[in-house]
Amino acid sequence: MRNTNLIVLIFFFLCFSKTSLSEEISIVYTIDNDPITNLEIKNEIIYLKLFNKKIREMEDKALVIYATKSVIREKIKKIEVSKNFKLGMNEEIVNQNIKQFIIKLGLKNENEYFDLLKELKLTNDFIRNKIEIELLWNRLIYNKYNDKLNVNKEKIKKELKIKIDNQDSKMEEIKLYEILFSANSDIELENEIKKIKKSIVEIGFENTARIFSVSNSASAGGEIGWIKKSQLSNQILEKIQNLNNNEVSDIIDAQTGKLILLIKERRFVEKKTSIDDELKKAVNNEMNKQLNQYSIIYFKKIELNSEINEK
Repeated sequence: MRNTNLIVLIFFFLCFSKTSLSEEISIVYTIDNDPITNLEIKNEIIYLKLFNKKIREMEDKALVIYATKSVIREKIKKIEVSKNFKLGMNEEIVNQNIKQFIIKLGLKNENEYFDLLKELKLTNDFIRNKIEIELLWNRLIYNKYNDKLNVNKEKIKKELKIKIDNQDSKMEEIKLYEILFSANSDIELENEIKKIKKSIVEIGFENTARIFSVSNSASAGGEIGWIKKSQLSNQILEKIQNLNNNEVSDIIDAQTGKLILLIKERRFVEKKTSIDDELKKAVNNEMNKQLNQYSIIYFKKIELNSEINEK
C-alpha cells in the first residue's frame, strides 16, 4: 500500500496551476535548431518541485522563468556533451544515481518511484537523461581542465595551521549560500545588481539564486553547505565576519564574476579533526571550486556560441 507522504506529494503536483503554461504543446525556444517546448518547461517545473519545498512556494511567473533557464542550460549542455560522448552508454552509473534519487525522494522502492512518475506524467527516460547529461558534463569539464588545476597544498596547509592554532577548543562552522553572476559591461552589471537586490527583498535569497546565479549551486537555492571558518579565504572572511544570520554580504569579486553571500547559520563544533583531515577537505574543496569555475567559464563560452531563439 502506498504511503501517505507519497499520496500527498502526488496530489500537490497534480494541483499545480495550469494557467502558467498552455496544455497545447508549442515550441517556445530553439537552441541551435533544437526545439524547447512548453511541455518540457512544465515537466521541468514538476521535476524541480520534487526536491525543494522552497521552489513549490515560488510564484508561477518566477517559477516559469527559473524552469525555462534550467531547460535552456540543460539543452546547451546536452548538445555539447553529445559532441564528446555517446548518450545512453552509462547504464551502471546512471542506475546508481537513480537509486540515490529514490532515496532522496523518501520513497521505499522502485515500484513507488515508477508509480510516482506515472502519476506526475514523467517518464523514467526523462529522469535518466537529466542524470546522464549532468554526469557527462562533469566528466567533460574534468577531462578538459584536470591538468590545469593548480592546488598549492603546502600553502593551504600553512594557512590552515595558523587558523586552527589560533582557534579555541571549538571550531566555528558557517552555513553559506551564494549568488554568482556576471555582466558584459559596467551598465549591465549595475542593472543586474539592482535586479538581484530587489529580487532578494521580494522573493528571498534562495529563490533569487535559482533565477540569477550561474553557479552549480543555483538549483539548490545557492546552498554551499557547512564550511569551517578555517577553510574560507581571507577575502571571503573579511566580507562576512561581521554579518549576522540571514544577512547578505556586499559584492565580492570572484574569478568568474561577482559573488553575493548569505550566512544562514553558525555553529561551533569540537576541534577533533587533525591538520591532515582538514588539509584533505581543503584540497578537495579547492579542486571542486576550480572545476566549478572552469565549468562556468566553459558554459558561458558555448552559450555565447549557441544560437538561442525565442519563438
